[in-house]
Parts: sequence; C-alpha cells; structure tokens
Amino acid sequence: MPATSTDRRQLLEIDGKPFLFQHGYRFGKVTYITRLPLSKSMTVWAPGHLGPREVEDVVRGDNPWMLES
Repeated sequence: MPATSTDRRQLLEIDGKPFLFQHGYRFGKVTYITRLPLSKSMTVWAPGHLGPREVEDVVRGDNPWMLES
C-alpha cells in the first residue's frame, strides 16, 4: 500500500482499487480523497492533512464522521 507522490497529489492503492488524495483548505486543513477512475465521481474530504494510513482508515470507514452528511 505505498503511496506514490506526484507533486501535490498522491496515489494510493487500497484492496486493488486506486485512490488519489491531496491536501487542501476548506474552512481549515482538509484532505480530498478521490476514487479512480474519475468517471466514478467519488470524492470526499476529511479534516486535517492526512497521511496514507489515515486516508486508508477513512476509506475503509474506520472514522464514522465520514458517513455524516
């Protein structure tokens, strides 16, 4: 599950599925997580600038706040 850095974006594979994440700002620090391919239109954001392991936890649903509207 190593992350690959491409400048500001990082590619991460979780269970054989590719994800792209990048840090940004939205009322404070956030991490945007996108499921590839882009045609799936699956993007979420999580508070804070997360690392690869934390992004994996968010994607796997270990953080219940991700499910809140």
